[in-house]
Amino acid sequence: MSLENYYETLMLSISNRSFASDADSDQIFFEDSMKVLIDDGHSFETDPDIKDAVGGGYQYTPYKGYGLRIDGYEHIPDRGLLNLYLCHYSESYEIKSITKTEINQLTSNLRRFYLKSLDENFSEDFKYIGNEEAYEVSNFIFGFESKIKQIKIVIITNAILSKTIDSLGIDKDEWINQTETIVDVWDIRRFYNNEITRGEAESIKINFNSDFNFSIPTLSAHLDTSDYQSYLCVMPGNVIAELYKKYGARLLEANVRSFLQFRAKVNQGMRNTLKNDPDLFFAFNNGITATADSCILDENGDIKELTNLQIVNGGQTTATMYFVRSKGFSDLEGVFVQMKLSVIKNNEETEDLVSNISRFANTQNKISESDFFSNHPFHRTIESKSRRIFMPKQSGQIRETKWFYERSRGQYQNELGTRGSSDKKLFQEQYPKTQLITKTDLAKVAIIFDGGPNHAVKGAQAAFKKFATDIQKVWEKNHELINDLFYKKLIAQQVLYNQTRVLVMKEVSGNSIQPVTAYALHMLNILSSDTKHSLNYLHVWEGGVYKSLEVQLVKIIEYIIAFFEKNVAGIEGKTTLSFSKTNGCLTAFNQNIENLKEDYLDEDYLNSLKSIEEIVSANKKAKVDQKIEDESTVVIKFSKLDWDKVISFARTIPEISDDKISLLLVFPTMYKRGRLPSTKQIFAINNTINLLTDEGLDI
Repeated sequence: MSLENYYETLMLSISNRSFASDADSDQIFFEDSMKVLIDDGHSFETDPDIKDAVGGGYQYTPYKGYGLRIDGYEHIPDRGLLNLYLCHYSESYEIKSITKTEINQLTSNLRRFYLKSLDENFSEDFKYIGNEEAYEVSNFIFGFESKIKQIKIVIITNAILSKTIDSLGIDKDEWINQTETIVDVWDIRRFYNNEITRGEAESIKINFNSDFNFSIPTLSAHLDTSDYQSYLCVMPGNVIAELYKKYGARLLEANVRSFLQFRAKVNQGMRNTLKNDPDLFFAFNNGITATADSCILDENGDIKELTNLQIVNGGQTTATMYFVRSKGFSDLEGVFVQMKLSVIKNNEETEDLVSNISRFANTQNKISESDFFSNHPFHRTIESKSRRIFMPKQSGQIRETKWFYERSRGQYQNELGTRGSSDKKLFQEQYPKTQLITKTDLAKVAIIFDGGPNHAVKGAQAAFKKFATDIQKVWEKNHELINDLFYKKLIAQQVLYNQTRVLVMKEVSGNSIQPVTAYALHMLNILSSDTKHSLNYLHVWEGGVYKSLEVQLVKIIEYIIAFFEKNVAGIEGKTTLSFSKTNGCLTAFNQNIENLKEDYLDEDYLNSLKSIEEIVSANKKAKVDQKIEDESTVVIKFSKLDWDKVISFARTIPEISDDKISLLLVFPTMYKRGRLPSTKQIFAINNTINLLTDEGLDI
């Protein structure tokens, strides 16, 4: 796919979603862009364990005034870094250039906004006129200016950097408020390169010879025939601190990054050792475990270059090194850390291998299995259903469509890129971009209907972790519950969310949209579910939000807005978004709606609900159908196995009893006769096969 084709697809997608949701195109572009920055570790969502916005995570706070401009901000406390965002968006269907003059004007307007915010009266003026977003960012700058050690101006644009720009550096006398200031531009080419390389274009590349004037002392720990290389290394503390200063959480592997976010807390024991006994740090510390895509050794066999260095265990050590040096507790001279490095070539198995290294390296930590949920079989199940199950054809549609579940990043774009122009058009008609759903999108919406709107508004990663914890329990109890009906329910919830958001945007704007949408759907679900009835997801699946449901939603949205206004208005530092994230908000809200009269729901809407008997019957049928589908999948897998190899391997495993080996022999014996074992036997054999693969059987 060319840059021009990528741009055309992007603009068409933004236009369609803007039309469908009444959202501004520049806001959609900004939010899409931030997902990319978050995926690559350049940014974070708000940390749900920190009660207010100042704890980290980007905030969308668009403001344009005469000579003033800002679109968002993000405080990264452990590095004393403040990201200030500017969104430069063009509606043009041809790629435009952004010049140095335009960049200077944008940064100048942002600098003016920052400096004015140092006067308390500036933010109070926004509060007086009710501009919640501008008040939030200006009030933050006023209150936290002393904690900011570095400012990064991040310009996000769908234009392309002019070829005449040779530097984005800012002279020291132009720093904002005499604080070190840098400029980072994400233009359309950078987004394009990041997309087609699935993030590799932004991977960290370190040349230790040129950056630090040395190579990493290294001992090889792998066989020449190995598919990957492993090394034991000794890393100077100063190098670790410098890398963290430059790259921040981008050094951390994605699962670990999601867990740590802004909780890479300084370990007091490490700090004291570095301060008082730095020469003992190597002896006391467990070291770092890391992966990389490639490495180059010097003539002595030491590492001089690394590509895509990712720390999978040792994030706290890394953050503490940076902290003690930046605070002046230690200069880290003479401090060394051991590092176990695995160099893994990028291929289809890389993602699973890196995830497993991360999982096993963190067995002693508090990182839970939910942090590694990205590779759970649940996702392959939902992906498979999304490729198979058509949406009911809507009025005016020429052909049926499907939703595209993106199990891993960039799948949709990769599918497009492998097709010719005619096949590409057919693919886009069958899988419209408006029906693309990511793992985090699915999780965010699903937990609203599971009673957690306060978790949903904390951000996609926080929602994903909550969803992971819940769905793993369901999967372990009975994975047959993850059936076609379950899939249709998930998609119906997504349709409800999208169409409710459109209704909400007619009443509120900015950072209030998300909490009002989440709590409106939560309220709808609670009021629609009792001992006799439940929300009619299949009706939504078949035709979207129907008339009586829309009327009911409008009524509920009015109630939600009034609830937030009552609890937020006039309270210093309290916003709809910040309040909606708290357990106190959810508790108070649930108590409020418990007191509603039974006739709150309109009669027409009540008549559209499904009876509990109908739902129980549908669930039973869906479970039976899923069991049949699972059985068919297992039989197909068994038919392709080398059973002589399986039986021979099983006989070498002490834990596999003679009874289990006899059971394994049942399938090939019966299959040769054109028969199949019983359902119970098939799943028992499958359990044994799974045990064998855990022991190393390659099937």
